[in-house]
Amino acid sequence: MEYKAFRCLDCKVISVFSASVSDGMSCLDCGGFITPLVNAKVHGEKISKMTINVEVNTKQLDKALKKAEKLAKAVADLNMEINNLGSE
Repeated sequence: MEYKAFRCLDCKVISVFSASVSDGMSCLDCGGFITPLVNAKVHGEKISKMTINVEVNTKQLDKALKKAEKLAKAVADLNMEINNLGSE
């Protein structure tokens, strides 16, 4: 695969893109306009797959869910009592 190096006109950062998709790209750092420099070579392995593990503390969410379940039960019980009063 062929690559091209580009320099940003604003921040001067050099970015490398695949030659087949480089048209219409902008600076990866600031989003500015880029100008082509030279053909480039990429050394090392290309990453084709990445896995990210995210750990989230749901303690507060679990508490809120339990309170919502209690509230839903209380509302259902109250609704049942109101319906029973209307049928008497």
